[in-house]
Amino acid sequence: MALSCLLLFVLLNTAHADGLEPEWSLLPTSAKSAFVMDAYLPKDYWGALDDRNYLAITGLYVGDRSVAAGAESLLTLPGSVCSIYDNAICHDVSGFYKAAMPQILLSGYYKLDGNNAITWGIDTGFSSQKLSVSPAIMLGISKRWYLSEKRDAQFVFELSGWLGQSVNHTPCYDSFNRAYYCGNLSAWSDFSAPSHANNIYLKVWYDWAF
Repeated sequence: MALSCLLLFVLLNTAHADGLEPEWSLLPTSAKSAFVMDAYLPKDYWGALDDRNYLAITGLYVGDRSVAAGAESLLTLPGSVCSIYDNAICHDVSGFYKAAMPQILLSGYYKLDGNNAITWGIDTGFSSQKLSVSPAIMLGISKRWYLSEKRDAQFVFELSGWLGQSVNHTPCYDSFNRAYYCGNLSAWSDFSAPSHANNIYLKVWYDWAF
């Protein structure tokens, strides 16, 4: 039987946490599954596992109907939208948000040895006429310390974050050269861009096998 306790899970500038991953994360951001305690294995294997290294892919997301930023859903691509001022005024704006290539997100980790790993992620970004999300990478570290010679208790620290992401909206213009937001036909001055955070994940774990 094993007791696993998440002592601290802090998600800065983003959504609340839920279980092992952020509530709205589209990809895993943890290498915790790589740190299986040696107490579950015969002692003869411990030395070999201390030096073992490998690359693992933990998540893949392809967005063809939605756009992501910081590994979280930013918005669903609009089709026919109606004015927030008058529901009788509607237009098909899908052409403004059509991208030549879907957005691809990939995550994984590289296990350096039995107690250290590097978490990584790739976001290819999104580009359309009225919305662009720049490419980004996720980098992080995961480290495990055993708390006893029996290797039946461990402490795992993880820190990771998405780097280099920016989101840019471009206005549409009517026949009078007035700027408006294509997504709901509101005046550009009334438009408030969906919040986008530079996601940083901090996790601290304690496991005890008994």
